[in-house]
Amino acid sequence: MKEQRTFHALRAHIDQLLKEGARIVSREPLTLQVSGHLYRVRHGMLIGHTAA
Repeated sequence: MKEQRTFHALRAHIDQLLKEGARIVSREPLTLQVSGHLYRVRHGMLIGHTAA
């Protein structure tokens, strides 16, 4: 089966954030809560942040 995932570096970065305590608060779009800020994954980038 062919690998279909893209943005391997972003995936590794998100995995590391999760290991360090980040929390997934939404899956569509993927939204993470990290140290009181919200980050969304859009078009292969981790962008934006607002106070959570």
